[in-house]
Amino acid sequence: MVLVACIVAAGPHDRARAADACVGDCPPSNDRVAINELVIGVAIALGDQPLAACPSYNTNGDGVVGVGALIIAVNNAQHGCPGGPTPMATATATAESPTVTPTVTATPALGPVVGFFAVASADDTLQAPTATSPTGIPIYQRLYGSGFVLIVEAQPGGSLRDVGASTFAPGGLPDLQIQATRDLGNGSPAVCDNQAPFGGVPGIDPPDLGDPSAIADALNDFGCRFNDGTGAPSGRPCSFSCVRFATADSHCVDDSSQEQFCVQVDMPLQFPDGDTLVTVRVRDVVGHLGPPAQLIVRIAQ
Repeated sequence: MVLVACIVAAGPHDRARAADACVGDCPPSNDRVAINELVIGVAIALGDQPLAACPSYNTNGDGVVGVGALIIAVNNAQHGCPGGPTPMATATATAESPTVTPTVTATPALGPVVGFFAVASADDTLQAPTATSPTGIPIYQRLYGSGFVLIVEAQPGGSLRDVGASTFAPGGLPDLQIQATRDLGNGSPAVCDNQAPFGGVPGIDPPDLGDPSAIADALNDFGCRFNDGTGAPSGRPCSFSCVRFATADSHCVDDSSQEQFCVQVDMPLQFPDGDTLVTVRVRDVVGHLGPPAQLIVRIAQ
């Protein structure tokens, strides 16, 4: 479910009700409404979080968060709470009119956050990025297109639901949704052809972050190569991490991570020469998708 984008301002009646409290201001209170607090309000309305997470949304005293309360919270995020500091509003202006019109940033995804996305060497030791793209995407340069590991770690997002662990869901969508902008291996469109005769994964350029069902085959084809360490297509708990640490203990790289996903990039999954952009999103156990994370694999000899 998505917060309707047309909720952009509160009417006079809503503003009068908002004067009694800073609706949308969650503990610890600071008389401001931030984007993450709007996400919490939506999650409460959807039943994914308890009202106790942000009691100020209970505008009617009935324990239910309705559209009216969300409208008031959006208004408070734009214009400031009664008696609170004035926020810096985003504004746009047109050549025909000098009127400044406040806008609302799209509601962030509720699903898991990818807190760590990187490359490791074949011996499972982490590799530091060798460069960064002009848009801030980390670049990992390798001599060859195989013989390294891709690692994804995710933690609960705005929904606070557990991170989903599936990497392959025949006929459906996996929780790990990863895609590359160029063909990997031979780019075979066959789904999960990771046994003889081996095939690769088709590229998707530019990355498709719309309806994932439209690229379900490609997502399953790439995702099924990730395994839990026993060969099963699944994520793995942090206690069974695929990363090798000098201390010899096993844990996730990011302490906040709940699930780790690892794939050994072998010859059937070989990256082509040049730059390949890899994009990943992860779902929680009830289907909320999180925001994307990206890296570039650069094969240059």
